[in-house]
Amino acid sequence: MTEVMTKLRGYRYRAVLFINKFEAYIIPAVKFLAAMVVFCIINAKFGYMTKIAKFPLAIIMALFCSFMPSNMIIIIAALLTMLHAYAISAEFALVLGVVYAIMFLLYFRFSPRDSVAAILTPICFVFKIPYVIPMSFGLVGTPASAISVGCGTVIFYVLKYMSQAAEAFKESGEDDLLKRLKALLEGLLNNREMLVCALAFALTVIVVYFIRRMSINYAWTIAMATGALADILIILVGDIMYHTNISIIGLIFGTILACIVVRIIQFCVFDIDYSRTEKVQFEDDDYYYYVKAVPKIKAPELEEDDDDDDDDDDDDGSSASVSALPARGKRPASDKPKKDKKPVRPKAAPSERAKSASRPASSQERPARERIREAVKEESTSSEPTSKERAAYEARQAEIQRRREAARKRNERLKSEQAQAEAKASSADIVQEEDNDLGLGRRMAYQRRKLEERLNNNNDGQ
Repeated sequence: MTEVMTKLRGYRYRAVLFINKFEAYIIPAVKFLAAMVVFCIINAKFGYMTKIAKFPLAIIMALFCSFMPSNMIIIIAALLTMLHAYAISAEFALVLGVVYAIMFLLYFRFSPRDSVAAILTPICFVFKIPYVIPMSFGLVGTPASAISVGCGTVIFYVLKYMSQAAEAFKESGEDDLLKRLKALLEGLLNNREMLVCALAFALTVIVVYFIRRMSINYAWTIAMATGALADILIILVGDIMYHTNISIIGLIFGTILACIVVRIIQFCVFDIDYSRTEKVQFEDDDYYYYVKAVPKIKAPELEEDDDDDDDDDDDDGSSASVSALPARGKRPASDKPKKDKKPVRPKAAPSERAKSASRPASSQERPARERIREAVKEESTSSEPTSKERAAYEARQAEIQRRREAARKRNERLKSEQAQAEAKASSADIVQEEDNDLGLGRRMAYQRRKLEERLNNNNDGQ
């Protein structure tokens, strides 16, 4: 079992590398396929306007959506269904437009980035696997994904009801506009199955999200099991209260299938090893820190493949690396004579390679480039920090940053105090200058008065 999981992790790693390398081509292709599926399902289940229910037109619209944002698929699908509803009657198109307006107001206000949930929910309903959606988006989405999943559920049931009501309206021959609108609205509002499923899916998304965000071991597995039980319980209670006639067998088998799909999603995006969980505690002047580090699981053979790639890239002048290339399928075999090629040594296990790296070797046995590469590898291996050392290093960096921030604030405070002191000093100088000016004026007035008195005395004496 361990070997199988190791191989699967290797395939996952290669798939991630492939997706990252060709992302510019894969994303438009996925959008094209999703749009094609949506448009073909609408034309097959709800294709009352034969002029637009054609496969070439669906291909053109899907190609247009492949180069546009994902929300464009939702908008074009809504317009397409409204045209088909108008082919039945204007009342159908009017009711569907009102429903779409309410859905879009909620969707574009709270969860405009969850277009994938709104697109996949009706598709999964058509393929009888709707219970996969709430658990999946509870694990990889946000609480706002509940709105997208609920909107997709309501849209599916609205289209399903209208496709069923179209035949009944044609047979009844009712021509009164108000009566037909009233019948449509009553049919939609009394659709208890739609309300129960939308509520159950939305609550399941929220429950799964908050449980998988907890800092507990096996949080995703616990969230998966809790979400499955919550979904079954809410739907069963709704079925008992409102007699929705939901298939219990389909509910149970659909939930089991959802658990399998969600487990695959967990393996792809959240594959960690709880047996090697480490908890670190440290502190600074202001806080205590409690860090829980859970390592990710990686395939060990990937490191060997990387080493092999390095060996192929490093050409030391010999023909050994050239002779090893055809086995990896990178270059055709060399046309040199067989006697010029050196035998290729079989690839050793990681432990054996570590032992051989630690053995002393003379300079004639190993080229200089190989010795340098092994020295760099040993240095990087010996200097690789553990999770505790990394946490301590991050704590030191945080302490240094905190002290720098405190020093910066202290310097700013000193500068502000110095500026205030300078302002006070300048104001005191101004006051002193004003006092000096006032004293000078008083002295000049006193001397002028004395001079006038002398002049008056001299005049009296004469």
